[in-house]
Amino acid sequence: MAKQQFQFQKRTLSSLGLLALSAFTLAGCEKPVNESQHTAQEKTVRGLTTLVNYSDSSKPRPGSQLIVTLSDVSKADVTAEIITQQVVDINKAPPYTVELVYDAHNIHNKNRYSLTARIINKDKVLYTSTTQYDPFKSAQSGVPHEIELDKVAEKKADVTLTNTYWKAVTINAQAVSVRTKEPFIQLDKDNRVNGFLGCNSVSGSYSTEQQSISFSQLASTKKMCSENMEQETAMLNVLNNTKNWAITGESLQLKDSSNTTLATFNAVYFN
Repeated sequence: MAKQQFQFQKRTLSSLGLLALSAFTLAGCEKPVNESQHTAQEKTVRGLTTLVNYSDSSKPRPGSQLIVTLSDVSKADVTAEIITQQVVDINKAPPYTVELVYDAHNIHNKNRYSLTARIINKDKVLYTSTTQYDPFKSAQSGVPHEIELDKVAEKKADVTLTNTYWKAVTINAQAVSVRTKEPFIQLDKDNRVNGFLGCNSVSGSYSTEQQSISFSQLASTKKMCSENMEQETAMLNVLNNTKNWAITGESLQLKDSSNTTLATFNAVYFN
């Protein structure tokens, strides 16, 4: 009985040893594979150092972010494919150094790439790069890739048609000349219009419906001037022939029935 128990323990220990050896062997086989794959991936990782700047050197608004992007722009009329992108919170004046990391497997000699940057604040673009720059076509070596940003002009709100002093800028595509006083028009909320034609004052009525407008009962003073009478006559004809209007920012266009621009005006403010 003791002999049988000894043989059973011997077989059990032997089996446990074989299991341990198998586990060790499997673990030993898997480790080099994982390390090999990891090393292969590390070999394809590349870096781009960018230096982003803008000329006014002002401090960005609180909460601003710098976004630097490397894109594949090979295909025309197709949204560029982003290879890598870095978003950085900024709270000081430029320049900004940003490191981009990308997979070299995604870069192909026949393709075109562009390195761009922009600064945003609450989804509003404050600065942006305006030129395409391919870092892989650059002769720079060991030098940061410079990206220059331009300030994005803020779109001005459209001025109201009424209660605005509209200075005449062009009449029939010709620049307005000023001798003594600039020609202008003003439309009040009571559908009255008054202005200056260059020599004589003008007044009358107007009516609007959406983008349509018409002037009526126009009357002007009868002063005779030695200069600018042709321009004055042309401006009066513009008012008589106007059928439509359009405002973009601080600019007003008066148009005829075929939507051809007859005259342009700029809003003027007085302190």
